[in-house]
Amino acid sequence: MKNFIAYIFFTVLGLFLMKLSGQPIKFGINEGSFFLNIGTKMLLALLVYGISFILWTGIVVKNDLSFIVPFSSAIVNVLSVILGVLIFREYLNTYKIIGIAMAIIGVVLMNYK
Repeated sequence: MKNFIAYIFFTVLGLFLMKLSGQPIKFGINEGSFFLNIGTKMLLALLVYGISFILWTGIVVKNDLSFIVPFSSAIVNVLSVILGVLIFREYLNTYKIIGIAMAIIGVVLMNYK
């Protein structure tokens, strides 16, 4: 359970930092040379998100995919919407609210015994 909570935390934090960085990663080849342009905030976001991926690999091995994937996706989606609305002042409309409710209801229904 601790790994799952840590996974959720690092995933949402990574997404938050990616949004906060405000710039995409730029890479390519220019005049025969490879270039990579990445800001400090985005680099930190990728590091945090990488930690969440490592935690995810351990969670997947020890749990049923049919439970853990929908459950974790729903939690990450709900927390991401909440962060978007509270921190980034993103608009919360009826469709987002219905979508959140459907995600939660879907996880409950998929795991109803």
